[in-house]
Amino acid sequence: MEKTHITISDLSKRFGKKEVLKGIDLTIEKGEYIVILGPTGAGKTTLLKIIAGLIPPTKGQIMVDNQGTRQDITSLPPESRNLAYLPQTSDYSLFAYKNVWNNAIFSLKMKGEKSLPEINAIGNEVLDLVNLRHRYDALPYELSGGMKQRVALARAIATDASIFLLDEPLRALDARLRIILRTEIKKLVTDLDKTTFHVTHDQEEALAVADRILILNEGRIIQIGTPQEIYQRPNTIFSAYFFGVTNLIPVSLKEVQGEKVLFSVGKHTITGLTTYRGTSETPDVSKDEYVLAIKADGITVAPVTETREDGPNEFIGTIKDMYFLGKWVHLVITIESFPKQIIIAVPSTEMKNYELENDVTIKLDIEDIIHYNEPWDKIKHLEDT
Repeated sequence: MEKTHITISDLSKRFGKKEVLKGIDLTIEKGEYIVILGPTGAGKTTLLKIIAGLIPPTKGQIMVDNQGTRQDITSLPPESRNLAYLPQTSDYSLFAYKNVWNNAIFSLKMKGEKSLPEINAIGNEVLDLVNLRHRYDALPYELSGGMKQRVALARAIATDASIFLLDEPLRALDARLRIILRTEIKKLVTDLDKTTFHVTHDQEEALAVADRILILNEGRIIQIGTPQEIYQRPNTIFSAYFFGVTNLIPVSLKEVQGEKVLFSVGKHTITGLTTYRGTSETPDVSKDEYVLAIKADGITVAPVTETREDGPNEFIGTIKDMYFLGKWVHLVITIESFPKQIIIAVPSTEMKNYELENDVTIKLDIEDIIHYNEPWDKIKHLEDT
C-alpha cells in the first residue's frame, strides 16, 4: 500500500434516542479492500451512507488523502467526494428507461467535464472491462442480476472515483454467480487501485475477497484484521462465535499448569493453552467462569470401534442429528455431562461412516481451544444471533 487514504475519527450517528454508530475510528490504506461484516442492525449500511455523504454524522470526522492533499469531506455533498456508491437494491439504481450504454456514461454526461469523443472512449473502455459492450443497447429489464450489477460497476468506474462503496453488491444473485462475480469485482478494483468498502452478511464472501475484515456489532468495531487473523485469532467471544460455526461450552477453571490450563465440564476435564496462537490472554486464576470457543471444523471425530476410557481431550459422544450441507456434513453430538450439544463438521464424503444414535470418539486439538473469561449467562444470547 502506498499511504493512508481514509481516516475516520470518533464517528457516531444517532437517530433520535438510538445510537447506531458509536465512536468509529478507522484508518484505510490506498487500494485496500475492506469488507464490513456484522449481523443485521450492526450499523454497516449507516457507516457506508455517512462515508458517501448521504446522511450526516452526529459527530466525528472523515479525512481523505487525494494525491498528497489532505481533505476533510465530513460535510461535503456526495458529488464532491470522488467516490462511487452502489446501494443495497436489486436493480442497483439503474435507470429503467436507459440502455446499458446510457446508464454507464450517465454520471460522466451529468458532470459535463468531458467532450463527447472522450465520453464515448471511456464508455467503450468500461463496458469492455465488465464484458458488456455486446449488450450496450439492452434495457435493465432485459439483463440478469449479474449483468445489472456489472452495469452499475461500469458506471462507478467511468466516474474515475477513487473510493468504491459496495453495499451487499451480490445479495440478489444465485450462489454460483456470487462466487464468480466476487472474484471479478476484487480483481477489477485491485487492478484499478480503488479503495473499496464492501458490506456483506456472507462470511465466506468476506474471507474470499477482503484484504482486511471489519466486524461491526451494535455500532462498534469489534475487531479488524486480515481474514486469517479474524478466523484464527478472534479477540472477543463475539468474533469467535460470529465468524464460523463455533461451539460455545460453559466451563469452570480448574487449575493452571505452566503453559496449560485445565477446565472442568461436568465429570470431564478439557486442557487448553494459557495463550492462544500468540495472544497474551492468560487465564485469571481468581476467576471461575469461562466459556470455551471451538470451531466445528477444529474437532476430529471417528466412529467408536470398541469400548474404552476417554483419553486427554478425548470424549465419547452420540450422534443426535446430521445436516447435509454439500461439501460438509454437520454432526450434532451429545456428550454425557456436557451442558450443550456440540456441532462437528466432517467432509460429506465421510457421511457413510456415521449414523444417528451411533457413538463416536471426538478429540479436541489443544491449539484450537479458545477461552474467554465470561459468565455463560452474559453471552448465551449469541446463539440467537
